[in-house]
Amino acid sequence: ADHVDAVDFSARFIRNALSLREHGQIRYLITDEGELTHLKEARLEDMNLAEFAERVVFSQGDACNLKSLYQGYDLVFAGNLIDRLYEPALFLSDMAHRIKTGGYLVLTSPYTWLEEFTEKQHWIGGYKENGENLRTIEGINRLLSPQFEPVSEPIDVPFVIRETARKHQHTIAQLSIWRRI
Repeated sequence: ADHVDAVDFSARFIRNALSLREHGQIRYLITDEGELTHLKEARLEDMNLAEFAERVVFSQGDACNLKSLYQGYDLVFAGNLIDRLYEPALFLSDMAHRIKTGGYLVLTSPYTWLEEFTEKQHWIGGYKENGENLRTIEGINRLLSPQFEPVSEPIDVPFVIRETARKHQHTIAQLSIWRRI
């Protein structure tokens, strides 16, 4: 892409991204066990991203209350975000105003609904409605139509988060792609 706006709620994540772009590398500690850690390094050059780094503008922001400048997009990617928002329906309904007609919304999420992130009254799936299961993908479809249509069937995307050298969290997110009508 010629231009990318990268927005995250975590100011620390944004600081780290800015440091990586500015210096071309970032060093960080990972836990091996207990208090034992070792130093790792991520380098833009090693990921073939050095030439693209200046195209990205990193900003701290709230996905449920985005600034008006964030609009006119061909593509919005919301990775593992929906089930961590305090009001996911607000975010989804706002996307019709942010994405151009013919543009795409790409969502991934394991749909791990927890009340510490989203009060139950704001869940968009993962509960029973009138005695029937309401899956999150069905809730997403309700909220996005008629402004969006699914491009294909959702697919599962496994990923692993390393906690320590011997403990990893294996998760399967569901990826869905929607086109703005």
